[in-house]
Amino acid sequence: MKELLEKIFDQRSNGLYFVNTPTGSAKSYSAVQLMKNNYKKFDKHFIFITNNLNNLPMEDLKDALGEDEYKANVLRVESIVDNIVHHFYETRIPNEFQALDSYKNLEMRLNIYKHFQNELKTGRIGMKLLQDSQKNLAEADGKFRKEIKKVIMSTDIKNHSMEERKEMIKSKYQWLGTLYPAMFVEDYKVICMSVKRFFTTIDPIYMGDYKFSESNIIDNSVLFIDEVDATKNEINNIIIENSLKSTIDLIPLVHRITSPFIQWQGNTSNKVKGLIPDNDKQLNDIINKAMVIRNNYHDELSYYCDEIKQRNFLMSDSTFHANFENNSKKNAYIYYDKNDNQMTIKIENKRDDLPQNIGEAYNLYSVIRDMSSFLVSVKRYVNKLASNYKKIRNSKVQEEDYITDEEAIRSIYRMLKIPNSDIKYFEDEINIQPVMNVNRTSNRLKKMNSYYDRGIRSFEFTNRKDNSFNTAFSYIHLNKSAESILALLASKATVIGLSASCNIDSVLSNYSLKYLKETLEDNFHLIEEEDRLRIQETYSFLNRKYETGEIQVRVEEVLDCQEKDIKTLIGLVFDDPKIKNKLYKMFNLNGVKDSYCAKRYLRMAQVYRHFIQHEDIKSFLCLNNALPRDKGDFRLSILDELFKTINEECGFKTKDKNYEVLKSGVTFEKDKDNILERLHCGEKIFVISAYATIGAGQNMAYELPENLDTINLTDFSNKKDGRNKKKDFDGIFLGDITNVVSNLYNTEFAFQEADLLRYIIQVKNLYENNEINHYALDECISAGYKKLKDPTVKWVKTDIKGCRSIRLFKTKQIIQAIGRLSRSFNKNKVIHILVTKDIVNSFDTSILETEILSPETIKLAEYAKERQEDVPVYDYVENEASRISSDGKFYIYEFLSGDWRPQEIESYKKLGETCLKHPTCSNRDDEIVKEYYVHSSEPMNKYYFIGENDFEYTDVFFNQSKDEVILRLQNKEESERIKYIHEVSEENARLSKMLNYPGLREEFIKHEYATCFEVNDYMLSPVLFQNIYKGRLGEFVGHFIIKQELGIDLDELEPYEYERFDYKHGKVYIDLKHWRYSNFNAEKMNKKIIDKLNEIGGEKAIIINIFDENKSDKIIESPRIIEIPSLLEEDGFHANREAINKIRMCLEEYKDD
Repeated sequence: MKELLEKIFDQRSNGLYFVNTPTGSAKSYSAVQLMKNNYKKFDKHFIFITNNLNNLPMEDLKDALGEDEYKANVLRVESIVDNIVHHFYETRIPNEFQALDSYKNLEMRLNIYKHFQNELKTGRIGMKLLQDSQKNLAEADGKFRKEIKKVIMSTDIKNHSMEERKEMIKSKYQWLGTLYPAMFVEDYKVICMSVKRFFTTIDPIYMGDYKFSESNIIDNSVLFIDEVDATKNEINNIIIENSLKSTIDLIPLVHRITSPFIQWQGNTSNKVKGLIPDNDKQLNDIINKAMVIRNNYHDELSYYCDEIKQRNFLMSDSTFHANFENNSKKNAYIYYDKNDNQMTIKIENKRDDLPQNIGEAYNLYSVIRDMSSFLVSVKRYVNKLASNYKKIRNSKVQEEDYITDEEAIRSIYRMLKIPNSDIKYFEDEINIQPVMNVNRTSNRLKKMNSYYDRGIRSFEFTNRKDNSFNTAFSYIHLNKSAESILALLASKATVIGLSASCNIDSVLSNYSLKYLKETLEDNFHLIEEEDRLRIQETYSFLNRKYETGEIQVRVEEVLDCQEKDIKTLIGLVFDDPKIKNKLYKMFNLNGVKDSYCAKRYLRMAQVYRHFIQHEDIKSFLCLNNALPRDKGDFRLSILDELFKTINEECGFKTKDKNYEVLKSGVTFEKDKDNILERLHCGEKIFVISAYATIGAGQNMAYELPENLDTINLTDFSNKKDGRNKKKDFDGIFLGDITNVVSNLYNTEFAFQEADLLRYIIQVKNLYENNEINHYALDECISAGYKKLKDPTVKWVKTDIKGCRSIRLFKTKQIIQAIGRLSRSFNKNKVIHILVTKDIVNSFDTSILETEILSPETIKLAEYAKERQEDVPVYDYVENEASRISSDGKFYIYEFLSGDWRPQEIESYKKLGETCLKHPTCSNRDDEIVKEYYVHSSEPMNKYYFIGENDFEYTDVFFNQSKDEVILRLQNKEESERIKYIHEVSEENARLSKMLNYPGLREEFIKHEYATCFEVNDYMLSPVLFQNIYKGRLGEFVGHFIIKQELGIDLDELEPYEYERFDYKHGKVYIDLKHWRYSNFNAEKMNKKIIDKLNEIGGEKAIIINIFDENKSDKIIESPRIIEIPSLLEEDGFHANREAINKIRMCLEEYKDD
């Protein structure tokens, strides 16, 4: 392990390294040794972060460096509250500061907090009082800091540079460094903290505060993340907390932001205008977006929906998921109501259901999407302006007057008259700036619309009595994911993730390895095979006594019976009729009426009896998903009665109870230490806990008791190693692992916005990993919102339980739990592992081939492999293809609706060229193929799909024939969808018929375009086939035929004209179509065409279909539009003469003089 970390350090470059060596392989110890050996010569920082503060290697660092070097070079950055608790009374604060009211308030708040800490331990107060006290203490500390800063900056210090200020404070105000050691964090070579502290603010007092995660302290440093996979949930919780704090009412916010941009020319300071180049496209785009919102959506008016009585929700990812109180309706529309002079919202399924006498109606989803896009654009632009302003200002002033990034950003917002509450919305996020290019901008066509990059937008709209004229739109924006933050950190530093399970590919218990690999590419590293083999060999040698049989691992299953009544279940555990009757009555009296609850109690009884009957078991760990409580479905009093019964039955005499419940909370460490000390003293203890409490990271090894017959793995070869002085538990029980995805069935606990967002993140992860389709995603999101509205709702979706990530989540929990038996070198001669049937069936034993596992884990995996029934086979290729197409539609449409600058035009042409050259492909290294193509489990050149809402949802079918697809739909009782089946193939594209036209095949070959769809691994996605391939095919073929028939080489469009039409000739613009254009509403389509002509000064448009898809065979002509039904005859050999003549006449009539 030590050699591996040294190798990473020696070869370091910014990126992400996942080190997945097993529990007990000295990962943290090896990290400490690396820091010890290199901290003096390394000119950056070593940073160590963890979820579990007890895993910070402070003692190991002190032992390794020695007391003096440790004090000079190592800093533990504590939370604001912990820092005050630990340093306030040890700091000699001068009298002038003690005289401040803020000091007296801080001292009072600290004493109250410490008092409440003690009261909570004794059970005299509840957690809420302590949390409120903690909040008050943090606020009091903030006020004291503010007054300190005011006093200090009123002296001569303010006239000096930052470095000079710092040195003066160190000299004149030494007590500050004792009270607030983190203010000089950059002076330390080794910095340790919790994950949560890593993402919070550091206040140096002599200058503006900053978030540590965004600081340049991290740049090119080495960042260790302990139990890295477990940090995903912590980072997501931080994102959720920040987002909930900045929840806003969308429409008023948008109005406040659009106004200064609409009035930009007249109201903007010339100093700010001076920061902007002439004709700045980014600014013009924002102003245009603001004008669209004002002119079309009238953000200055009230928005009102009189149909809603309850809470209604929308969630936006790459599409929208609606949860209206009328569940039968799925859309909402907004229009200007001149009678009430307001924007009226109507909830309907389709536009045709709206009243007939209204004007233009907009889909509410589009309105929200445009407003969200506007806010994102404004934020990016303000950041850009602020960066320019900071650079220019700081170049003109003395260093003491420099402004920070935050001050520059706030200055721009305030110039725009944006209030602090709105500024908070823009600021409350994690904003890490990379120091190297992450693969985000190098390819304009790289999709960035997954949850991981765009986050989640949740909208709640309600009517309230105190806001009778407006429907409020509460807007929560999770604008980042844990994955994107980790990728950004890996662009700033060498990030080394340490965890036994960080290579287990479950998006529910780990970061998305797929996303990290695709984003970081060559900067994402797993352990190389030679290193893995070396570590495996070392680890196997350490555990050789398992191989020789000196240490044995015994695995047993506990009670597993389906559909048994409670009496029968009791009889499977207890033989004595009197005891059976007694327990049956006890269950009845306590309301245990169903076999599921009874089985949970009886399993515990069975495990406890195993513990009592084996004298060699002195310490036993019993893990379940939930802890027994005083009330509820799993009660401690019932367990206590069962354990007493077993003690009597087995003749086991004890004065005190020999079981303990170890739960998380304020007293956890004290309770744990007490249990471990009692075990050291030779007591026999049955420890009941939960997976979430001690399953990962907790060290449960205890001091080796005297005169205990144990086996030492190393024969005490290195007496300095502390693991030789400790002993592991003798056995463990693994209960069922349930509620992997948030439990929407449970009604015991409240379900609030934070719970909803965690749940949505979970199901979005499953969707992005192709484990559920869009139907399941929509159903899950809808269920989450229903649960938020009514916590009594019970909902469960059984097909989610079969997802691969859930199985791997359970596997990870099992590995981590058994890892609690691998923290020392002293073992019982027999290690007992008791498991349920569900644990056996849930264990993904394929990890035997990929992971380095402890001997106990290997034994359980082998046991499970022999007994597993119906091992699942996962095939998510159709889900993946459907998602790729839906995501592709969103990104391509967003791409098309943007500004057509030269680089965008070039990228779009590249996309079209790739499609024409490679409708099928085997080269996944091509970025376009990687992003937009689909693949099956075997090579193909044809498949089927159903596209709904213009590809918003796409279902892909890799069946060999359309009849097979029809049968699948019929079996799912979805026959009504049969008529929407489409085919992606050479035949559907009518490619071979087109190539019948003389000279066209040769022209294809000349341009290296595909003349057929070869069987290959990858193929155009539905949206790429319909919207790009067919479009470009029509353009190229039509251009060639017109040139051949008329001798006219149509002109390319200018950037300002781009994608409004395909080609032009003088004032005539040509649109070449290769699909059923006439299916669209003719009146609306004509209006759209005329609007486009007017935008670019065109006289006439010719809309040309390559083939007559609708068999109309009729040229339709109006004053400014000609529609040609077909350019080619049906067989493709000849051009349509009537069409050619009409095109000739039009081009001649409007040709340039």
